[in-house]
Amino acid sequence: MARFNLTAFFDKESKRLMRNSSWVFFANFYSTGLAFIRSILMARGLGASIFGSYTLVVAFVGLIQEFLNLNLGTALIRYGAGFHTAQRNDKLFSLVKVCLKASAVMLLISVTVIFLLLHFSYGRFIHQPGLSVYIIAYAFAAGITYFNSISRSMLRLFYKFRISSVIEIIMDTVETSAVAVVIWMYPKDLDIFFPVIILVRFLNGFICNVIAFAELKSEWREHLHVSPGLIADEIKGIRKFVLGNSVGNTMKTMISQGDVLLLGLLTSPVQVAYYTVAKKLAYAVLTLSDPLASAIYPQLSRLLAERAYAEVRLMLRKISAFAIGPAFLAWSILYFMHEPLMVQLYGSEYAVAADSFMYFFTGALIGAVTFWSLPMVQSLGLVRMRIVAYLITIVFGWTLSVLLVPGLQAKGMSMALLVTNLLNATIFIYFSFRMLHRSEQSGHTVI
Repeated sequence: MARFNLTAFFDKESKRLMRNSSWVFFANFYSTGLAFIRSILMARGLGASIFGSYTLVVAFVGLIQEFLNLNLGTALIRYGAGFHTAQRNDKLFSLVKVCLKASAVMLLISVTVIFLLLHFSYGRFIHQPGLSVYIIAYAFAAGITYFNSISRSMLRLFYKFRISSVIEIIMDTVETSAVAVVIWMYPKDLDIFFPVIILVRFLNGFICNVIAFAELKSEWREHLHVSPGLIADEIKGIRKFVLGNSVGNTMKTMISQGDVLLLGLLTSPVQVAYYTVAKKLAYAVLTLSDPLASAIYPQLSRLLAERAYAEVRLMLRKISAFAIGPAFLAWSILYFMHEPLMVQLYGSEYAVAADSFMYFFTGALIGAVTFWSLPMVQSLGLVRMRIVAYLITIVFGWTLSVLLVPGLQAKGMSMALLVTNLLNATIFIYFSFRMLHRSEQSGHTVI
């Protein structure tokens, strides 16, 4: 009987992807495990009502800041790959300076917008009174992720996946330890819990950026005084990509976080809590695919810059074929044990979230198999198509939510999100391969 040779199955670029993602996989596995523990601690320690209110605050801040997030880390990888390939690291670090300045400006703007929304429309967004000061402080702390994105993207661009993973491990360990202590000492006390979370977010941002700065010292030292004007010839194209990609990421966040706010408006914080724990548990499966998505984006950017279109097509076909079998097996197993699993982990109070979990889990498996679709769209520069796709799916998904949620509550929202994500993945894959085919036929680079 012929034996299956796993090493022979994968092509050269797939093997490189596996090597690059190994450390990221470990970090994501560790991170997801701790996130899972945090979700249990918060769901049980705060109770469904308080936990739902906290989740609404996080979603509110996250959605506003994503509207104003330029997602400059994505641009750094896409254009930085070209600069690095051409041995123009002076231009790369000129781009870094531009990104850092823009991030500082957008952080201040985002906090100002959140302050104004709270001042004039607090009750419309937040159900629990007296949280304004905490929300503003949390917005400052969460906004540091603008800079974290730049740091991590630079580490990945230089294939320093190990140190990037170590940073993530440190950050998650600190946050989980803090959550465990405060929940144990002050259960169901949001006035204590919130300041601790804010402090941890500030600390994690500081750790992330300092470590990345030190790790890349040998790279940036030579270009410390480079002028931002060095990329004047490229800035128009970069600006166009950044704005388009920012709009696309904003729409993606409206799909992934706007659902929480919409559910809160249509139902109650308790339903939000049910919805959140089901989503958190189901999306743990993305631990397997998120490292690959993080690693494949800089790899795709470089391959496309080198016009290696055949290698890209072969890599995507093989890694997708390899993922389908395990995904189907996982779904079959969870189908028969999803309800007792939910009760065992979160308690009988959350038993009603079991059906929502299966819808989320189905969507998560589809996302895991097609993890490369968004990095492919970004690497190909399909900015306009991405915006149109998100716009279509948001309108369709929110319309479906309004129809389903009044009768089905959190379960209805999870059904709507599954349909939305499936539609979005289909559009991305179709147009990505069409663009890849055109580029391959013409022989022109997409970068």
